[in-house]
Amino acid sequence: MTLQTRPFGSTGIDVSVIGLGAWQLGRSASWPTGPDQEEAVRIVHAALDAGVNFLDTAPAYADGQSELNLGRALKSVARDKFVLCTKVGPTHDGRTDWSTRAIATSVEGSAKRMGVEYIDFVVLHSPPADVLSSAEHYAALEALRDKGLIRAFGASVDYDRDVRTALAGTGSQVLEVRMSALYQETWPAVSEAGGQGAGVIVKVPLESGWLSGRYRADSTFDDVRARWSADDVALRAGLVDELRGLLPPGLSLVDASLRFLLANDSVSTVIPGTRSLEHLRTSIAAAAEPLPAETVEAIRAWYADRLGERHLDW
Repeated sequence: MTLQTRPFGSTGIDVSVIGLGAWQLGRSASWPTGPDQEEAVRIVHAALDAGVNFLDTAPAYADGQSELNLGRALKSVARDKFVLCTKVGPTHDGRTDWSTRAIATSVEGSAKRMGVEYIDFVVLHSPPADVLSSAEHYAALEALRDKGLIRAFGASVDYDRDVRTALAGTGSQVLEVRMSALYQETWPAVSEAGGQGAGVIVKVPLESGWLSGRYRADSTFDDVRARWSADDVALRAGLVDELRGLLPPGLSLVDASLRFLLANDSVSTVIPGTRSLEHLRTSIAAAAEPLPAETVEAIRAWYADRLGERHLDW
């Protein structure tokens, strides 16, 4: 199978429809179950060999290990074979710095950790409202683009209103947006973003593991997922069961969930979290076929009827 690519908005850059979400690409105090260095390098190389060219990371991912492991994996890879996206705000050492003066320092640090001379995309990492709408922050990113250190910039956001804020005169060409079959609040704004020339990266596409089919109503959690209450777990388990009932026979939940997102033409790439070769292969295989249009419409209608204006927290 040849992994398809799509244009990333009006940037002139093409990206694979499935990207490598590197949130879990490292073993650290905050993510002790992540892959070690050797396994992380194998995952990146396997992704590139399979046609994945889009790699998404951040300084804070795995306490800085994600960017370092990408650097280890990419040192022998020609620079034109991959597209890198990283973020600013939360830092590799557990702090958060939203000052404009910190932006250049953060991007330079990321470039050094990954061993590259430039980074393709840099986004504000889930910024507070005053930063998301701050002309000064986008001006700082634009200055880095003018220097050739980055190629395009934007923001990582979770809500429809924030997509629209980032599109409103900020110069953003890069939007990383939370969206899934269980969280469709951003679908309309994403569709508009594509029409305005922005490339869209979909984050949390498997709803923190729920759409991988791993969790049930009796699942318990002792990591970051422990944020879900018993009622949250019961609600999500019920929604997943209902969603399964909408799928064509033989289609897995993972395949349907990723194909559903790619049915939105404004989506450039989808980045499932990947911490094993098995996760990687499953995600890539999902892009082999489109989701039938009638199934897409059924999932859209089910969501509107089932959840309406009630949207799941991350």
